[in-house]
Amino acid sequence: MNFRDLNYFVALAKLKNYTAAAQQFHVSQPTITYAIKRLEKELQVSLLQRDQSHRQIELTLAGQQFFQHAKLILHELTIAKQELASTKQAKIRFGLPPIIGTYYFPHLASYLAQHNLIQHLNTTEAGSAALLDQLKAGKLDMALLGSIQPLTDQVVQAQVLTNWPFKLIVSPQHPLAKQTQVSFKQLATEKFITLQEGFVHPLALQQLAKPAGFKPEIIYTTPDINLLKNMVAQNIGIGFLTSLALTQTDTIVPLKLSDNRQPQFLISLAYRQNQTQSPLKKQLFAQLRKGFTTMEV
Repeated sequence: MNFRDLNYFVALAKLKNYTAAAQQFHVSQPTITYAIKRLEKELQVSLLQRDQSHRQIELTLAGQQFFQHAKLILHELTIAKQELASTKQAKIRFGLPPIIGTYYFPHLASYLAQHNLIQHLNTTEAGSAALLDQLKAGKLDMALLGSIQPLTDQVVQAQVLTNWPFKLIVSPQHPLAKQTQVSFKQLATEKFITLQEGFVHPLALQQLAKPAGFKPEIIYTTPDINLLKNMVAQNIGIGFLTSLALTQTDTIVPLKLSDNRQPQFLISLAYRQNQTQSPLKKQLFAQLRKGFTTMEV
């Protein structure tokens, strides 16, 4: 089966017009026609039916079924080409979210450097959701991902390496700063400053708010963790962060939450299930797991 014919068929199935499909690939209309005939001959089914009145192409039942398979085949082919290209280089395409990259990875980088691995990383920085999509698309070999639930996916295998609690953060001038812990129900009248969508934190906040019976009043969102901390320090509002992102130099007061069944900030090492692991990738995988055990929550 010719992969080019598959591309022509998928385009035709989407565009429903021979001329448009031919223009997309800069080929003649008969080229598309012959490609479809070759596929129908090989598969021994009719893939298309033509609406003579509107000159539109419609898929037969067999064509609809083959369309789904053809898309998957071409998707996997694209991923295979990307993965094969990466094997030519002694580099690992590695995904790293902002919080893990800022507050955890420097420790890991030192550990990986000791084992001569750091120079093999070609790092992409993005949110965990975006990195997960890139893993599925074959654009990354491996990634550290944040979540509040263990990652389950048919394409990506993920192993939880560690977990960190979430904490409330307040200004030293805030009345709650005198307490050591609070219940989320106590925060119904508070104004929140939070991280933007794309971070794990909004999901964790929702998980706590639902049993507490109120929707937090969010007055400002930001992708900048330091800005969030500084605004909280100025007593503009209260915040909510994983303890991973808190340091001894912060001018804020972290408080434990007393609620039952609190969400946790999970850090997982993820990779594509059907990807063959090279010796270099196996070594990195092993050392990352060891590196995490040397740093306690």
